[in-house]
Amino acid sequence: MGILSDKVAIITGAGNGIGRATVERFLREGAKVVALDRIIDQTLQDPRLKWVKGDVTNEHDLAKAVELAKDFGGVDICVANAGVGQIERFVDGTRASWTRVIDVNLVGVMMTLQAAARAMIEAGKGGRLLATASIAGLRGEAHAPSTAYAASKGAVMALMRALSVELAEYGITANAVAPGQIDTVMNANDLEVMSAMIGRKATDVRAEFLKNAVPLQRMGAPAEVAGLFTYLASSDAAFVTGSTFRIDGGELAI
Repeated sequence: MGILSDKVAIITGAGNGIGRATVERFLREGAKVVALDRIIDQTLQDPRLKWVKGDVTNEHDLAKAVELAKDFGGVDICVANAGVGQIERFVDGTRASWTRVIDVNLVGVMMTLQAAARAMIEAGKGGRLLATASIAGLRGEAHAPSTAYAASKGAVMALMRALSVELAEYGITANAVAPGQIDTVMNANDLEVMSAMIGRKATDVRAEFLKNAVPLQRMGAPAEVAGLFTYLASSDAAFVTGSTFRIDGGELAI
């Protein structure tokens, strides 16, 4: 019996990286999971797992995820993890480039959590609302120009604080997780773009950054972030709400 036995979770951005690792961990901990992504990973199948091919900016896709969760018994946990990266100098940004990032990283998170919160309130059992933010939303990052991304993730943390207060009367907690350098496809893609901008090899840029800026001097694994989400989704975190939890190898401690 795991610490999430008999719980039902919706996880977005579930096809790879942190989302995929969180799906796997939740399943191991006994949860039933509805996993939403634009690309379904058919290699991950389980009787307690239902996939939804969809987008977090689409109300109908989110409604389908909620209905499937109700088939499992109702929404207990929602992890709004779907997001996009963007390496772009502020002076080069456009309304279109910013809109793309804000639509997915903030509005998509809002829509995901709103759909889950409505179901939780209707069921009257409380619940856990969780979202993936980033340490980019906690500081400026000269080494990786990504102002739209930083703004969206800072807003996600503010959203979770506001939700923790507004939804407390329903027994619903709300917390954000802010990862640092995690070994994901999105991180690798952003590194390639950033390295090309400065004319250096991606491997050299990463090695130098980890040595100089991350006390633990390594990348984090998606499974490590999934472990933090698991704690926050569990009954052990029943009195934890309105907080942002950094998981960055000590990067912001410097």
